[in-house]
Amino acid sequence: MPFAFLGGMPQRPIGSIIQLMFRLLALLQLTRAALAFTAIADAWTVLLLRPPSVPADPMWLLILRMIITGVVSACLYGFGMALNDLLDARRDRIFARHRPIPSGRIGWRTAIITALLLMMTALFAAAMLMPLSNTYWPLSFLLAFATALLIVFYDATSKYLGGLGLLTLGLVRAIHCMIGNPQTPLLFLSMLLLTHVALISLVAYRYENKRPRLKWWDVATVITGLVVLNTTALAYMYWRGALVTENLPMLIGPGIAALVYLLWATFTLRQKKLTPRQRGERLILMGLFWLFIYDASILVSNGQYLAGVAITLLLVCAIVSFFGLRWLGRRLTQPRLTYRASSQN
Repeated sequence: MPFAFLGGMPQRPIGSIIQLMFRLLALLQLTRAALAFTAIADAWTVLLLRPPSVPADPMWLLILRMIITGVVSACLYGFGMALNDLLDARRDRIFARHRPIPSGRIGWRTAIITALLLMMTALFAAAMLMPLSNTYWPLSFLLAFATALLIVFYDATSKYLGGLGLLTLGLVRAIHCMIGNPQTPLLFLSMLLLTHVALISLVAYRYENKRPRLKWWDVATVITGLVVLNTTALAYMYWRGALVTENLPMLIGPGIAALVYLLWATFTLRQKKLTPRQRGERLILMGLFWLFIYDASILVSNGQYLAGVAITLLLVCAIVSFFGLRWLGRRLTQPRLTYRASSQN
């Protein structure tokens, strides 16, 4: 029989396939892969956004820059999440034993190697953007390096420093989004991301009752930092000649989106059936997904409808990935966690 030799091929046991899926799921959970689409969307938006009078790059060049920028964004996001879990592993053994490291689904060595590989890949990819950006300075690499430093600073120190940590979160988003197009004079989205992330994190921090408790000077630090940083950004845009009438319509969409989110947040925070912690968690989760709305709305307001569609598709990918991984995680991890608990008893 001509195909008889197929019967002699070694077959992978079903258990090994499930084990492989289990490890892959743990890796995706460690890096929060589903939410990495938010970082990609921010960077793509700044890369695609251009004044109406500026011609677009050739399609092949634009697509290549988008691919490389997407790699940088995804790797930096995964690096930050993996590093956060590594540094919080001891605490998570008490308060969040379901996470990959304290549950034993990912070992320390694997998590460390994963974080280092993601960081190095991000920096290497960012360096590749220099010859594609018509500049003699490695600006994309410097921005990626600055983002990585801010991530390390936040995960290791500033998240325990109240207002400074919340401002650092906003800075990570504001600086990261410019990696794909570091020479852009348009800092509208960067300012919006900085303000949105810092303020939403401030309110959610209070509702989730995190430690250390916020004091009045923490709130003052966030507000003062936002005023200084946004004023500096506006001064830079004025110096670059970007604060002109033809660029202002691109603010219409994000302004409407911010108002809608404010109304939704006000309604959510007043729901008595939710605990304060649940309100804070919903505020953060919706705030992350709302970044896609800001990204798409600023492009559409600027007349870049196709680019807005691309960001919307990323939103769809993020939603499907997020809820898909959550469903898969419950299907795969719950039996094993139950088994581990019963075996220890």
